[in-house]
Amino acid sequence: MNEMAFADQSGGRPSSSTHRLRVQAVTLWRLRGATDDLDCLAVETSFGYALALELDTELVLLHLQPTLECLVAYADRIESALIAQGWQVIDERTEEGRFHGPR
Repeated sequence: MNEMAFADQSGGRPSSSTHRLRVQAVTLWRLRGATDDLDCLAVETSFGYALALELDTELVLLHLQPTLECLVAYADRIESALIAQGWQVIDERTEEGRFHGPR
């Protein structure tokens, strides 16, 4: 599981709560672009679920969804669109060197 950190957005101003919020996230898919990798993560929230997109560990999108089914469908549409634009699927098995044979 991934751990996603949401940093303090105070812009360096002193605040009473300068801690980081840590949440558990599950990686749904990973894609490789021309220069960076994009991770799609699912996070459970008090509202329901959040879909998070991290580009090279930088949070670029956090989208709330009421159900896990809605989140997965939304993530699938994003993944399909990006693959159609030339992004490559990152296979964790080949990244870790555990898979060496043909598919």
